[in-house]
Amino acid sequence: MKKFSKILFLITALTMISSCTVAPLTGRKQLKLISDESVISSSSSAYAKLISDARAKNLLANNTPDGERLRRIGGRVKSAVEQYLTSNGMSKKLSNLNWEFNLIRSDQINAFAMPGGKIAFYTGIMPVLGNDAGIAFVMGHEIGHVIGGHHAESSSGRALAGIAATVTDVVTGGNAVSSLVSGGLSITLLKFNRTQEYEADKYGMIFMAMAGYDPAEAIRAEERMESLLSSNKRVEILSTHPSGKNRIEAMKKFLPEAMKYYSAR
Repeated sequence: MKKFSKILFLITALTMISSCTVAPLTGRKQLKLISDESVISSSSSAYAKLISDARAKNLLANNTPDGERLRRIGGRVKSAVEQYLTSNGMSKKLSNLNWEFNLIRSDQINAFAMPGGKIAFYTGIMPVLGNDAGIAFVMGHEIGHVIGGHHAESSSGRALAGIAATVTDVVTGGNAVSSLVSGGLSITLLKFNRTQEYEADKYGMIFMAMAGYDPAEAIRAEERMESLLSSNKRVEILSTHPSGKNRIEAMKKFLPEAMKYYSAR
Protein backbone atom coordinates (compact mmCIF):
# COMPACT_ATOMS: atom_id res chain seq x y z
CA MET A 1 0.00 0.00 0.00
CA LYS A 2 2.84 2.36 0.89
CA LYS A 3 4.63 1.63 -2.39
CA PHE A 4 1.38 2.20 -4.31
CA SER A 5 0.98 5.61 -2.62
CA LYS A 6 4.47 6.60 -3.72
CA ILE A 7 3.77 5.55 -7.28
CA LEU A 8 0.47 7.48 -7.29
CA PHE A 9 2.19 10.58 -5.89
CA LEU A 10 4.96 10.51 -8.49
CA ILE A 11 2.56 9.92 -11.38
CA THR A 12 0.40 12.81 -10.14
CA ALA A 13 3.50 14.99 -9.90
CA LEU A 14 4.47 14.13 -13.46
CA THR A 15 0.99 15.04 -14.66
CA MET A 16 0.96 18.36 -12.82
CA ILE A 17 4.35 19.51 -14.06
CA SER A 18 3.74 18.64 -17.68
CA SER A 19 2.05 21.99 -18.37
CA CYS A 20 3.66 24.09 -21.06
CA THR A 21 4.65 27.69 -21.53
CA VAL A 22 5.26 29.35 -24.88
CA ALA A 23 8.60 30.37 -26.40
CA PRO A 24 8.54 34.18 -26.75
CA LEU A 25 9.78 34.45 -30.34
CA THR A 26 8.24 31.48 -32.13
CA GLY A 27 5.21 30.55 -30.03
CA ARG A 28 6.58 27.02 -29.64
CA LYS A 29 5.25 25.16 -26.60
CA GLN A 30 7.89 24.59 -23.92
CA LEU A 31 7.96 22.29 -20.91
CA LYS A 32 8.80 24.56 -17.97
CA LEU A 33 9.00 22.47 -14.84
CA ILE A 34 11.69 24.90 -13.65
CA SER A 35 11.25 28.65 -14.00
CA ASP A 36 13.72 30.94 -15.74
CA GLU A 37 14.20 32.78 -12.45
CA SER A 38 15.10 29.65 -10.53
CA VAL A 39 18.16 28.90 -12.67
CA ILE A 40 19.68 32.35 -12.24
CA SER A 41 21.15 31.83 -8.77
CA SER A 42 22.84 28.56 -9.70
CA SER A 43 24.20 29.82 -13.00
CA SER A 44 25.34 33.17 -11.59
CA SER A 45 27.33 31.36 -8.90
CA ALA A 46 28.99 29.17 -11.52
CA TYR A 47 29.78 32.20 -13.65
CA ALA A 48 31.20 34.14 -10.69
CA LYS A 49 33.51 31.23 -9.88
CA LEU A 50 34.67 31.00 -13.49
CA ILE A 51 35.54 34.70 -13.59
CA SER A 52 37.15 34.60 -10.15
CA ASP A 53 39.36 31.68 -11.20
CA ALA A 54 40.28 33.45 -14.45
CA ARG A 55 41.19 36.60 -12.54
CA ALA A 56 43.34 34.63 -10.08
CA LYS A 57 45.24 33.07 -13.00
CA ASN A 58 45.60 36.44 -14.77
CA LEU A 59 43.47 35.20 -17.66
CA LEU A 60 40.99 38.07 -17.86
CA ALA A 61 41.57 40.19 -20.95
CA ASN A 62 39.04 42.93 -20.23
CA ASN A 63 41.64 45.71 -20.34
CA THR A 64 42.88 44.78 -23.80
CA PRO A 65 41.60 46.36 -27.04
CA ASP A 66 39.50 43.24 -27.69
CA GLY A 67 38.14 43.37 -24.15
CA GLU A 68 37.06 46.98 -24.61
CA ARG A 69 35.65 46.06 -28.01
CA LEU A 70 33.59 43.28 -26.46
CA ARG A 71 32.11 45.59 -23.82
CA ARG A 72 31.32 48.24 -26.44
CA ILE A 73 29.48 45.73 -28.64
CA GLY A 74 27.88 44.27 -25.53
CA GLY A 75 26.50 47.66 -24.58
CA ARG A 76 24.80 48.01 -27.96
CA VAL A 77 23.40 44.49 -27.93
CA LYS A 78 22.25 44.95 -24.32
CA SER A 79 20.27 48.05 -25.30
CA ALA A 80 18.74 46.18 -28.25
CA VAL A 81 17.67 43.26 -26.04
CA GLU A 82 16.12 45.60 -23.51
CA GLN A 83 14.28 47.46 -26.27
CA TYR A 84 13.03 44.17 -27.73
CA LEU A 85 11.75 42.94 -24.38
CA THR A 86 10.00 46.22 -23.64
CA SER A 87 8.40 46.37 -27.08
CA ASN A 88 7.14 42.80 -26.90
CA GLY A 89 5.52 42.84 -23.47
CA MET A 90 8.38 41.09 -21.70
CA SER A 91 9.71 43.98 -19.61
CA LYS A 92 9.43 41.82 -16.46
CA LYS A 93 12.45 39.89 -17.69
CA LEU A 94 14.59 43.02 -17.38
CA SER A 95 14.74 42.73 -13.59
CA ASN A 96 16.52 39.39 -13.97
CA LEU A 97 19.27 40.75 -16.23
CA ASN A 98 22.34 42.01 -14.38
CA TRP A 99 24.65 42.31 -17.36
CA GLU A 100 28.29 41.32 -17.24
CA PHE A 101 30.74 40.96 -20.14
CA ASN A 102 34.12 39.26 -19.76
CA LEU A 103 36.85 38.24 -22.17
CA ILE A 104 38.97 35.26 -21.09
CA ARG A 105 42.40 34.43 -22.47
CA SER A 106 42.13 31.01 -24.08
CA ASP A 107 42.71 29.39 -27.46
CA GLN A 108 39.20 27.97 -27.25
CA ILE A 109 36.93 29.12 -30.05
CA ASN A 110 33.94 29.59 -27.81
CA ALA A 111 31.52 32.02 -26.14
CA PHE A 112 28.43 31.67 -23.96
CA ALA A 113 25.75 33.53 -22.02
CA MET A 114 24.20 32.31 -18.80
CA PRO A 115 20.86 33.20 -17.18
CA GLY A 116 21.01 36.64 -15.60
CA GLY A 117 22.83 38.22 -18.54
CA LYS A 118 26.29 36.83 -17.77
CA ILE A 119 28.35 36.72 -20.97
CA ALA A 120 31.85 35.39 -21.58
CA PHE A 121 33.92 35.19 -24.74
CA TYR A 122 37.26 33.43 -25.18
CA THR A 123 40.01 35.26 -27.04
CA GLY A 124 40.29 32.36 -29.50
CA ILE A 125 36.95 33.15 -31.09
CA MET A 126 37.58 36.85 -31.72
CA PRO A 127 39.70 36.54 -34.89
CA VAL A 128 37.38 33.87 -36.28
CA LEU A 129 34.34 36.13 -35.97
CA GLY A 130 36.34 38.78 -37.74
CA ASN A 131 34.28 41.93 -37.33
CA ASP A 132 32.01 43.60 -34.82
CA ALA A 133 28.89 42.29 -36.53
CA GLY A 134 30.09 38.69 -36.18
CA ILE A 135 30.73 39.23 -32.49
CA ALA A 136 27.31 40.87 -32.11
CA PHE A 137 25.62 37.88 -33.74
CA VAL A 138 27.27 35.28 -31.50
CA MET A 139 26.52 37.43 -28.46
CA GLY A 140 22.91 37.87 -29.56
CA HIS A 141 22.60 34.14 -30.24
CA GLU A 142 23.84 33.22 -26.77
CA ILE A 143 21.60 35.84 -25.14
CA GLY A 144 18.78 34.38 -27.24
CA HIS A 145 19.10 31.15 -25.28
CA VAL A 146 18.56 33.18 -22.10
CA ILE A 147 15.61 35.20 -23.42
CA GLY A 148 14.09 32.08 -24.97
CA GLY A 149 14.20 30.30 -21.61
CA HIS A 150 16.26 27.47 -23.05
CA HIS A 151 18.35 26.87 -19.92
CA ALA A 152 15.24 26.33 -17.79
CA GLU A 153 13.60 24.30 -20.55
CA SER A 154 16.59 21.96 -20.91
CA SER A 155 16.94 21.64 -17.15
CA SER A 156 13.22 20.89 -16.88
CA GLY A 157 13.60 18.06 -19.36
CA ARG A 158 16.47 16.60 -17.39
CA ALA A 159 14.56 16.94 -14.13
CA LEU A 160 11.47 15.32 -15.64
CA ALA A 161 13.61 12.44 -16.86
CA GLY A 162 14.96 12.08 -13.33
CA ILE A 163 11.47 11.90 -11.86
CA ALA A 164 10.43 9.40 -14.50
CA ALA A 165 13.44 7.28 -13.60
CA THR A 166 12.39 7.45 -9.95
CA VAL A 167 8.89 6.25 -10.84
CA THR A 168 10.41 3.33 -12.72
CA ASP A 169 12.71 2.60 -9.80
CA VAL A 170 9.82 2.55 -7.33
CA VAL A 171 7.84 0.23 -9.55
CA THR A 172 10.75 -2.16 -9.97
CA GLY A 173 11.72 -2.02 -6.30
CA GLY A 174 15.11 -0.34 -6.80
CA ASN A 175 16.87 2.01 -4.38
CA ALA A 176 18.13 4.79 -6.67
CA VAL A 177 17.55 8.35 -5.44
CA SER A 178 16.74 11.16 -7.85
CA SER A 179 16.88 14.83 -6.86
CA LEU A 180 14.68 17.32 -8.66
CA VAL A 181 16.78 20.23 -7.48
CA SER A 182 20.17 18.82 -8.37
CA GLY A 183 18.86 17.42 -11.63
CA GLY A 184 17.08 20.59 -12.61
CA LEU A 185 19.48 23.29 -11.48
CA SER A 186 22.80 21.78 -12.48
CA ILE A 187 23.56 24.56 -14.95
CA THR A 188 26.81 24.39 -16.85
CA LEU A 189 27.15 24.83 -20.59
CA LEU A 190 24.14 22.92 -21.78
CA LYS A 191 23.93 21.37 -25.19
CA PHE A 192 20.71 22.76 -26.62
CA ASN A 193 18.60 20.91 -29.12
CA ARG A 194 18.31 21.87 -32.76
CA THR A 195 14.99 23.69 -32.33
CA GLN A 196 16.42 25.83 -29.54
CA GLU A 197 19.52 26.60 -31.59
CA TYR A 198 17.47 27.75 -34.55
CA GLU A 199 15.43 29.98 -32.26
CA ALA A 200 18.64 31.44 -30.80
CA ASP A 201 19.92 32.15 -34.33
CA LYS A 202 16.76 34.15 -35.01
CA TYR A 203 17.16 36.07 -31.76
CA GLY A 204 20.79 36.72 -32.56
CA MET A 205 19.99 38.14 -35.98
CA ILE A 206 17.21 40.32 -34.55
CA PHE A 207 19.29 41.64 -31.67
CA MET A 208 22.32 42.45 -33.84
CA ALA A 209 20.06 44.19 -36.36
CA MET A 210 18.44 46.30 -33.64
CA ALA A 211 21.92 47.14 -32.36
CA GLY A 212 22.90 48.48 -35.77
CA TYR A 213 24.77 45.53 -37.26
CA ASP A 214 23.90 44.07 -40.67
CA PRO A 215 22.29 40.66 -39.98
CA ALA A 216 23.70 39.33 -43.26
CA GLU A 217 27.04 39.26 -41.43
CA ALA A 218 25.62 36.55 -39.14
CA ILE A 219 25.59 34.15 -42.07
CA ARG A 220 29.16 35.05 -43.03
CA ALA A 221 30.34 34.57 -39.44
CA GLU A 222 28.68 31.16 -39.31
CA GLU A 223 30.28 30.21 -42.62
CA ARG A 224 33.72 31.20 -41.31
CA MET A 225 33.31 28.98 -38.26
CA GLU A 226 32.07 26.12 -40.39
CA SER A 227 35.06 26.45 -42.73
CA LEU A 228 37.39 25.70 -39.84
CA LEU A 229 35.92 22.22 -39.58
CA SER A 230 37.30 21.32 -42.99
CA SER A 231 40.78 22.23 -41.75
CA ASN A 232 40.40 19.78 -38.84
CA LYS A 233 40.64 22.64 -36.36
CA ARG A 234 38.50 22.15 -33.28
CA VAL A 235 35.77 24.76 -32.86
CA GLU A 236 34.43 24.33 -29.32
CA ILE A 237 31.36 26.48 -29.90
CA LEU A 238 30.23 24.06 -32.60
CA SER A 239 30.48 21.13 -30.21
CA THR A 240 27.43 22.49 -28.36
CA HIS A 241 25.75 23.99 -31.44
CA PRO A 242 24.43 22.27 -34.54
CA SER A 243 26.51 22.75 -37.65
CA GLY A 244 25.93 22.13 -41.30
CA LYS A 245 24.28 23.59 -44.35
CA ASN A 246 20.77 23.29 -42.93
CA ARG A 247 21.47 25.80 -40.19
CA ILE A 248 22.98 28.30 -42.62
CA GLU A 249 20.05 27.82 -45.00
CA ALA A 250 17.63 28.49 -42.13
CA MET A 251 19.49 31.71 -41.36
CA LYS A 252 19.28 32.77 -45.01
CA LYS A 253 15.53 32.18 -45.00
CA PHE A 254 15.15 34.30 -41.86
CA LEU A 255 17.35 37.13 -43.17
CA PRO A 256 14.50 39.15 -44.78
CA GLU A 257 12.67 39.21 -41.43
CA ALA A 258 15.83 40.25 -39.58
CA MET A 259 16.47 42.99 -42.14
CA LYS A 260 13.19 44.62 -41.13
CA TYR A 261 14.69 45.33 -37.71
CA TYR A 262 17.85 46.68 -39.34
CA SER A 263 15.91 48.94 -41.70
CA ALA A 264 13.65 50.20 -38.91
CA ARG A 265 16.52 51.71 -36.94
